[in-house]
Amino acid sequence: MKFTVKGLIALFVTSSALFLTPMKSDAQVNMKSLAEVADSCQKDIPSKKYYQQMLLNVDKWDNSDLEQCIYSRYHYSLILDKFPELASTGEILPGYPGSVAVGQLASTLIYNRKQLLDCIIANNISGDVCMNSRQNISRGQKYRSYSRISSYLPYVCPSCVVAHDEVSGSREVILKAFIEWFIKLDKPQRREVISLLGDEDEARTLRQSLKNESKKAVEEYQETRERIEQQEQERRRRELLGN
Repeated sequence: MKFTVKGLIALFVTSSALFLTPMKSDAQVNMKSLAEVADSCQKDIPSKKYYQQMLLNVDKWDNSDLEQCIYSRYHYSLILDKFPELASTGEILPGYPGSVAVGQLASTLIYNRKQLLDCIIANNISGDVCMNSRQNISRGQKYRSYSRISSYLPYVCPSCVVAHDEVSGSREVILKAFIEWFIKLDKPQRREVISLLGDEDEARTLRQSLKNESKKAVEEYQETRERIEQQEQERRRRELLGN
């Protein structure tokens, strides 16, 4: 469904309410970051110009797209908060920062015996040892081929989508570019990347904790929005009935 004017007003109120919502003692979610992310997503999701910069023709969106945007941007903000130097480590492809590729992998990697570091060491992009890494770094075809784009990259980095589609979403090309970027990093930076994308227990735990917090951020947004919608219904009821 498309957002109505009333719906957009409700979304604006939701992001404002998030700024004013105190952090729960049992929650990990940073409400200030969530409010900023929600505000940016609410502006971009209904905007045709946002999709046009990725050369995408999108004219339908709904709450699931908004929530995917919030999840993805909040997740990426956690990556940059934890590894701020990643933001200045250059690009894997023109317009595609290495930090975004790290976020993409961190959001999709699951435990597998053939992990990223094994792939890098083997230096065999097309081989079986790199299969898991290939599948996680790209969909394998252009985003323009999909009628819906509700996934990590389009909501985090529009220029990355253009770069991705310029190589037709080739998993081999993008993974090769990522590995070349990784090799150029200083050794301390490489260790930081592997501390997140590696197969050690600590890395898997860190990836899962980032995913969990991002999911909680979406849940916090949903709860705030539902509360505001309920308050709006109560207000209209009072206006209608006079009490």
